[in-house]
Amino acid sequence: MKKIRKWLEEYQDHLGYLVISIVSLVVTGIYAYYQSDVISLIIFLYFVGDAIYRVNAYFHYKADTLKKIESISYRVKHAGETAFNQLPMGILLYDEAYEIVWFNGYLKRVFNQDLHDKVLKDLSEQLYNRSLGDEESFKITVNQQTYQVLHMKDERLMYFTDYTEYTELSRKYVNEQPVVGVLVMDNYDEVFHNLNEQEKSEFYGKIISIIMQWADQHKIYIRTTASDRFVLMMPYEVLQQLRETKFTIIDKVREAAKEKDIMLTISIGLATGYDSFSELGQRANYMLDLALSRGGDQVAIKIASDDKFLFYGGKTNPVEKRNRVRARVNAQAYERLVRDSERVIIMGHRYPDVDAIGASIGLLRMGIASKKEAYIVLKQEELDKTAKNFVDEILKDEKLKKYFISSEAAIELMTKNTLLVVADTQDPKMVIEPALLPRAKKVAVFDHHRRGVDVIDSVLSFAEPYASSTVELVVDMFDYYSQKIKMTPLEASIMLAGIIVDTRRFSYHTGRRTYETAAILKQKGAEEKLVQQLLRTPLENYYSKAHLIERAEIFKDEFIIACADDEMVLEKVQIAQTADELLNVQNIKASFVISRIDEQYIGISARSLGDVNVQVLMEQLGGGGHLNNAATQMRSSSTQDAVLQLKEVIVKELEESGESK
Repeated sequence: MKKIRKWLEEYQDHLGYLVISIVSLVVTGIYAYYQSDVISLIIFLYFVGDAIYRVNAYFHYKADTLKKIESISYRVKHAGETAFNQLPMGILLYDEAYEIVWFNGYLKRVFNQDLHDKVLKDLSEQLYNRSLGDEESFKITVNQQTYQVLHMKDERLMYFTDYTEYTELSRKYVNEQPVVGVLVMDNYDEVFHNLNEQEKSEFYGKIISIIMQWADQHKIYIRTTASDRFVLMMPYEVLQQLRETKFTIIDKVREAAKEKDIMLTISIGLATGYDSFSELGQRANYMLDLALSRGGDQVAIKIASDDKFLFYGGKTNPVEKRNRVRARVNAQAYERLVRDSERVIIMGHRYPDVDAIGASIGLLRMGIASKKEAYIVLKQEELDKTAKNFVDEILKDEKLKKYFISSEAAIELMTKNTLLVVADTQDPKMVIEPALLPRAKKVAVFDHHRRGVDVIDSVLSFAEPYASSTVELVVDMFDYYSQKIKMTPLEASIMLAGIIVDTRRFSYHTGRRTYETAAILKQKGAEEKLVQQLLRTPLENYYSKAHLIERAEIFKDEFIIACADDEMVLEKVQIAQTADELLNVQNIKASFVISRIDEQYIGISARSLGDVNVQVLMEQLGGGGHLNNAATQMRSSSTQDAVLQLKEVIVKELEESGESK
């Protein structure tokens, strides 16, 4: 193009010179005619010769320029035709019936067949299906090669570019991304404390051998940083392999320990996709903490490009910790927070149960013991009948009643120097008054549920899934609080009721500390008769339980699901009691009861005997809990729709575990 432009410029110059020469000839001719001298004639003849030369040069250069341009045009046209047919880009035109009307030679080589009289569906089912959509760009696979397709639907035109090399490079980049992990033995100190030196050596050697063989098999870099702690490094490709096999290492270690009648498990935190190894290490440690706070015996994974947290394992109940170091540390930390605050505001979860109310009372008394202004947030419209029985007793007690305030009052009292305490939940969406969380500069959390993905950002968190109840955790701190904790028999009775309800009258999830806590509360005046009176079930609860049991159905041979009529509104305690009852059905591994709990929310209570992790199932529906005792509250169009969602989650879990029937 530059040459053509240059030729055209030169052509214009010749034309300009010719015009000037002719004008000069005319002027000198007129001058010579009137002067009639020799000099004028000579000048005239000069311009005649110059004009003849200019005319000849002009027409000669014009012909030469046109010849050159024609030559260039031919070469450009030929190059265009060659590019159209030979360059590595496929071009395809189709009509309204998706029949191919034109294609270039490259595309014929791509599909390795004649494309005349073909429709898109004949070429590729994948190409045809994608062409029906509105995507401007998509990828397809043809003969094990990947092609990027630019689809101009309005023109019914497609461009195909070979994307195979880039796809392979991208896959290699992803597969080689570093993964950093931390592996720990969950209850190392408790297990090895009770073994003699020979048993310690033999058992430790066996567990280490299992872990090292597993690492060697998958080409994982592993190094010991402490007797019970290991650092792991691997590429992302290996992580994918481990996910496909569901991290069998945690099962192998657990089974090896069972052979020796030892309850030892391992937990692993893994992270990948972050920019630096420092961030990878921090995130891996965070995921390990998350795995441990969920009860251990599991793997927790965070992939930076994925918004979801991934969990594997968690098939056993957490083992009760024997030392009380954490209780002492958290009691002292809580006391410092209370001492440095202007006031303390305590709240539990929405639709609070007796455990949430009892734990809140214990935390209230600790705040009062430090001579601080303290209150408990309560919404009386969000109480089931069992909890309401206890609240009614509280409201009869003028001294205790003054400490219970509404959400509106709590918001008005919240200042930058107010300590907000959350009891019996770690989920920011589940608290009684979510508006308090962003207003609080200091938050402390006390909970006994397995930790979920969404947790409250706090300066102090005492969350132990091994505890029977949040009341147990609170009472654990009493002995280490520098101020003496005083409470009335009513307050102690409510706290004892919290333990009784959460342990199903000491028949579930109890340990040595559970009975010690009950004994402490008994010493502080808890009255068993009062607890029994307030826990009595109304007659209508038996009617609703019978209604639910009558509607129960067996699902996948091992699950039983009971769903109330969509118009029926039941209390959480009624749903929970029915789920407990249905778990006694022969050959059933898990029970689920579904009912409306108000106009907006549908509640699901889930129970299992330990073979099914109902916490994982409820987490997928927005809830949580324990391995064999969990629940959720969800917005749904109907209870039947909730049943369908629950069944989808169960089927998905069965398929992932390879147990689908």
